[in-house]
Amino acid sequence: MTDREQPPAPGPAVRVLGFALVLVLTVELAVWGSFLVPLRVGDVLVPVSWLVALLGNLSLGWAGGSIAGRAGAVVPGALWLAVALLLGTKRAEGDLIVTVDGPGLVFLAVGVLSSAVAYGLVLGRTAAVPPR
Repeated sequence: MTDREQPPAPGPAVRVLGFALVLVLTVELAVWGSFLVPLRVGDVLVPVSWLVALLGNLSLGWAGGSIAGRAGAVVPGALWLAVALLLGTKRAEGDLIVTVDGPGLVFLAVGVLSSAVAYGLVLGRTAAVPPR
């Protein structure tokens, strides 16, 4: 194979399974990050949830865009936001995971902004690639 030849594109079954994996990981990272929002060591807030939201949404948006194009880059961010907002709603029992204070709002903002950046990176990449 020379430098100009590209490997064959994966089949539809591989692409569907890959995108399903991206969606499962999106839900897992949203839940995990949500439970890390109140993490403190003593009285000091440890912003691990912000890092999970940033790196997770960037990488999953990029992966989704690589598999399914522009729409594939949007869906992980929208799913992440839906799960995080669901965990930020108070239940009848009074349970609340993502609080509506500084760390919780920063967690949501970082997640949404990193999803938007991932979408922008996918848009830039697809616009620069000439059609086959």
